[in-house]
Amino acid sequence: MKWSISNFMAEWGEFTFGDEKIAPGSSCQTSIEVGSDPLGQSSEMPVHIIRGAREGPTLAVTAAIHGDELNGTGIIHHLIYGADHEAGTKDDHIDAKTMSGTLILVPVVNVEGMLLQQRHSTDGRDINRLFPGKPDGNHSQRLAHALFEQVVKRADYLIDLHTAPYTRMNVPHVRADLDKKSCKRLARAFGTEVILHSVGPDGSIRREASDGGIPTILLESGTSHRFEPESLECGVRGILNVMAKLGMVEKPYQRPRWRLLVRRFRWVRSAAGGLLHSLIEGGASVKKGEVIAHITDPFGSSVERVTSPVTGYVIGLATTPLVRPGDPIANIVIVREKKLQEIIEKDTAAGRRPREHVEAVEEEEVEDDAGSTLDETEN
Repeated sequence: MKWSISNFMAEWGEFTFGDEKIAPGSSCQTSIEVGSDPLGQSSEMPVHIIRGAREGPTLAVTAAIHGDELNGTGIIHHLIYGADHEAGTKDDHIDAKTMSGTLILVPVVNVEGMLLQQRHSTDGRDINRLFPGKPDGNHSQRLAHALFEQVVKRADYLIDLHTAPYTRMNVPHVRADLDKKSCKRLARAFGTEVILHSVGPDGSIRREASDGGIPTILLESGTSHRFEPESLECGVRGILNVMAKLGMVEKPYQRPRWRLLVRRFRWVRSAAGGLLHSLIEGGASVKKGEVIAHITDPFGSSVERVTSPVTGYVIGLATTPLVRPGDPIANIVIVREKKLQEIIEKDTAAGRRPREHVEAVEEEEVEDDAGSTLDETEN
């Protein structure tokens, strides 16, 4: 079923962005001016706009608000150009001439942060805590304001792409305010197995946009400072899923094999300092009391065995071996043992059951009374 959009343009014509006019059935590479750098040169944020040939919604996708989180940039690149990195070839996912609506893609929000390979902007601030920004504020506030005014406010829907920090990895999952029906529907449409409930931190693009009436979700996938094929594939598939649900493209919807809607979860933390030897991978299923890691001293002698306090599904892991007492080791979603066995069986059979052949999604909403909410722990 196609979703109805209340704020389509009365007449489907060219799309104006700054000084650019994009005709239906065409695309344009442009940028947002965000002031000047210390050398007095123009500082710009790249934007790629695809204007469909037919009337439809406006979907915005942003990436690299944190400059070291590169998977989102790779996702947008592969969405436009496919795996061969060339426009106009058979593996391209988007064709403006057959698309409906408008796609606004911002592959790198924090350009200078990316060049410096750091999370924050050059003034040391986290841009994703400063939305909707200020036109006359500090550098990061001006970046946030320019993006919010020129992209976010023009969108009917927003997808924000992120990864875990360099010390951790995240199994692909969507974060959304599940108390907002439009956000919950958008999160389901993306198609990840795990959806975490979160209204988002104060000043985050997701929270400000959602509170402003623009349904917004965030994809977390992989880790920083690299392109990861699994994360790129997940991101492209999810965006195309959303576009298919919105009626923007004619593509088969690829369902997940199962789905968990998570309200609370459990971080397993190290009880001792030392070297971490993890025994599990992201996406693993674990049982309560199972040993999931060893902490050793530099000579290899065991200092501490780390066991899972719950039966569940691992959605996040530490990736660096150096740990102190209290450092997070694994993020585990509590799952009933029967449901966990179903997940194991379906994942084992995944090679014989391509996503597009899954006819129904088994969904369960889970909450850990002793766990934490994402908004209590999000960096």
